[in-house]
Amino acid sequence: MTPRSPRRRPGRILGRTATYALAALVALVFLAPLYLVLLTSLKSSNEAQTMSFALPRSWQIDNYLTVIKTGDALQALLNSVLISVAVTAGTILVCSLAAFVIARRPGRVTGGVYSYLLTGLIAPFAFIPAIRLLQEIGLGGSYTGLILTDIAVQIPFITLIYVGFIRQLPREIDEAALLDGAGSLRLFFTIIFPLLRPVSSTALILVFTYAWNEFQNVLFLIPDADRWTLPMSVFTFQTTHSYDYSLVCANLVLTMLPVVAVYLAAQKYIVSGMVAGAVKA
Repeated sequence: MTPRSPRRRPGRILGRTATYALAALVALVFLAPLYLVLLTSLKSSNEAQTMSFALPRSWQIDNYLTVIKTGDALQALLNSVLISVAVTAGTILVCSLAAFVIARRPGRVTGGVYSYLLTGLIAPFAFIPAIRLLQEIGLGGSYTGLILTDIAVQIPFITLIYVGFIRQLPREIDEAALLDGAGSLRLFFTIIFPLLRPVSSTALILVFTYAWNEFQNVLFLIPDADRWTLPMSVFTFQTTHSYDYSLVCANLVLTMLPVVAVYLAAQKYIVSGMVAGAVKA
């Protein structure tokens, strides 16, 4: 066996060092603002005016209690949880079922429907027609109208990743289940859907993050402040406390914590789910 050439080692070390340096730079770009917001949220109102990276002279944990009491954070939190969970569950259910039909029954009809859905990836969202339509069907200003709108926005991309994954599943699975007497719905929910766990995990993270951070749809479709989500509460809270950066940053931290926790707990599934159907087994 021919020994490895020692000339390659410095190049590999240099490439690895450059990769680590680039990763550290990217991490710094994203983590530095988060660190600044966290520090500012723990400072007094006077210290927070400078927005510096210096540690607080006295740690003001009471800022978070003030936000919870005066900013309606608990009600906004419940609204965010309700809307995010409903949008995530509805999107996964609708997109997985649609993708199963598109992937397993290729033809002009399903191909046309699939192409129509994919146009949603580039088509802009029209707020005025959406508001008018929701008013006509009696869903204007309601949770249901907002949830259905958010689901519709996510359908194109989530269906795309589901179709790519399902097309890699062997058709023999379907044939064996049908021979055993399983109907279409039973085939999907008992056999196919459990196999979609990797891509479903990716869809869950992406859709939940979108629904939690969604701002525009809530702003235009929900006029009632009692139904606003956490991002909207940050907007209104900042308007009221525009010069008290300590309270504004505390409100931002409370808004970010749940979605950051979900993302950190399941981030490994994002890439694995996206590429799980890329290579045929």
